Amino acid sequence: MTPSQTNDHVRETWSFGPYTLDAEGQLLLGPTPIHLAPLQRRLLLALVRRRGQLLTRDNLLLEVWGHSHVNEVSISRTVHGLRRVFADGPLGPSVIRTIYGGGYRLEVPIHARGEGEGEGGTPQFPTAATLSSFVEGLVLVRQRDPRLLGRAERHLRHCVDTAPGFTPALVQLAATRLALYRWGLLSADSLEPGLEPILRRAEASGHLPDEVLALRVEALSLLHWQPDLAESRFGSWLPGQLAAGAALHSWVRHLLVTGRPAQALTLLEPHLTPDNPDGWMLASTAWWQLGDHDKAIDCLRKQLSLDGDLLAARLLLALQLADSARRAEALRELEASSIDANPANGLQAVVALILALCGKTAPAVARLRAELAQNNRPHTLTSFWGLAALAAGEEAAAATLLEEAVRNRCGLAPFAQTMPGLQRYAQSPALAQFLSAMTNRFRRTF
Repeated sequence: MTPSQTNDHVRETWSFGPYTLDAEGQLLLGPTPIHLAPLQRRLLLALVRRRGQLLTRDNLLLEVWGHSHVNEVSISRTVHGLRRVFADGPLGPSVIRTIYGGGYRLEVPIHARGEGEGEGGTPQFPTAATLSSFVEGLVLVRQRDPRLLGRAERHLRHCVDTAPGFTPALVQLAATRLALYRWGLLSADSLEPGLEPILRRAEASGHLPDEVLALRVEALSLLHWQPDLAESRFGSWLPGQLAAGAALHSWVRHLLVTGRPAQALTLLEPHLTPDNPDGWMLASTAWWQLGDHDKAIDCLRKQLSLDGDLLAARLLLALQLADSARRAEALRELEASSIDANPANGLQAVVALILALCGKTAPAVARLRAELAQNNRPHTLTSFWGLAALAAGEEAAAATLLEEAVRNRCGLAPFAQTMPGLQRYAQSPALAQFLSAMTNRFRRTF
């Protein structure tokens, strides 16, 4: 035992990201023990106990080796070895930062067991008014209407601004902003800068760790377009510990955009209960990717029979019906959605695609040209605008829009590339260029 391991620390346990460390230096990644050499164990304990503060060279020598007669090679080898332990995990090797001329620091929020939430270990709970904002935001999210997500985000942001340590609001705000991005209603450039601080604050609380980790998976795959990194850091251990609900759905989306619908169904099917509309929509998408249109459509019809106001499910149903050449049914579902009644609702790309797939070329092209004629138009939903152009026979517009979708990381592009009906446009240069660009940019090699 080194001088730093006094009786005051015996019962302490720390968590940082998905890791847990006890006072004896036993490290767990989720439920899985991680082997550390004795020097690595003492080094990690010294870093963690400083809670993000600098571990100077003198303190390192005392707490890790217990004396000062250590050469630089031994120090560098120990630090490098500990970085390699983290290299294959969710946090990566850069979690240990070198401060040249100063020492080392752990670059991740650290939570000690028994501490309260918020800054300085003081619990932070929302006031009644703030909690009301959180509930209102949650109610809007649960209506599964993409048009309401912007309002939900404003309520959740108000809650986070007034109660910064309220973890459920932080997690729901991150999830809602990712949902806006997935629906093509928020650009990657708008989402990216603010998402990391929200996730870090949620991690620092030490609560809802699975939900935060699953959101990190979703951000890596769908926002940063690095599914390889998400898989290497999380794939071997995280899915087995996720409970049913939002966290599991984040992992399922990762599976779907990386072309593994059968694995997605294995995770989803035990939890497909009437009160799980997101699960049914994801299962429908998985069946669609597998080419079983009947099962995909049946999943959505079951949900809509229970709640006919689920706009997201109705739009997905209309799209799947159109893709399977059931045109009359698709147009009825589109009409029932009332989405076309307000052309300014931001979802006209979905409408145009459904119309084009149903052979309604003229209204689809009219919407497409109105979109292209906009000055300073937002770079959102460009992948679906591109597919609508493709289905309407507008090859030049399709090439422009699909290239833009890849360049600007359209939130729907990873899903668009998996649509089973794309093979009917196999001779299209625009589609070939899009799929090639996605292969090069969306890093999926496993």
